[in-house]
Amino acid sequence: MPIFFPEREENGLALLSKEDSHHAIKVLRLRPGSAVQAAVGGKRFAGQLTLQGELAGVKLAQELPSTESPVRVTLYQGLPKGDKLETVVRAATELGACAIVPCLFTRCVVKTAAGLETKRQARLQKIAREAAMLSYRTALPEIGELLRFEALCERLKAHQLALVPWEEAAGGLMPGLHGDVHDIALVIGPEGGITADEIARLPATPMSLGPRILRTETAGAAAIAMMMARMGIG
Repeated sequence: MPIFFPEREENGLALLSKEDSHHAIKVLRLRPGSAVQAAVGGKRFAGQLTLQGELAGVKLAQELPSTESPVRVTLYQGLPKGDKLETVVRAATELGACAIVPCLFTRCVVKTAAGLETKRQARLQKIAREAAMLSYRTALPEIGELLRFEALCERLKAHQLALVPWEEAAGGLMPGLHGDVHDIALVIGPEGGITADEIARLPATPMSLGPRILRTETAGAAAIAMMMARMGIG
């Protein structure tokens, strides 16, 4: 049963975008009356597909349990080269991250401070949306603007707990993680890793992901999955 993120909702009828309408009717070959789901205002509903001219809509019925985690996880990802950021966004979205924010570190291969170009930003948002639909998310994650290291340090102070996986960390898995924590920042370094100076300056607790070294595009997903399992949530 597919789930959609409608553009707007009026009187129990959630209207889909032109793109989603085309996907529902032409690709999925759904017909009026087909059972579907819709995420509206952070809530998930069962419903039936309807047609409103060229657009498809969802007639909302029963509210379903939310699939969102009670813990907000923001992934601060060292900017990788090529299309690796797309892999990061896709996996982090499926695993429940509420936001993915690319960041500049000393060892980033890509050296740009102008932010993500508009087309790339739009593509990442589209990838997050598709991943959210595939994984039955109730809310779309935010794709943040590119942060310099200094701005990252300031941003981390606003979170209840900030963790940074580091291969030289002396601590164990998920230090400081307990049932009262509900807002977590997770910092992942770029391909070249995070320098010792950056670790010292980051207002985040170094942690281990185990004895093996993970790629930058897989470390965030692994850490989020471990975090959710540790707290007994999905």
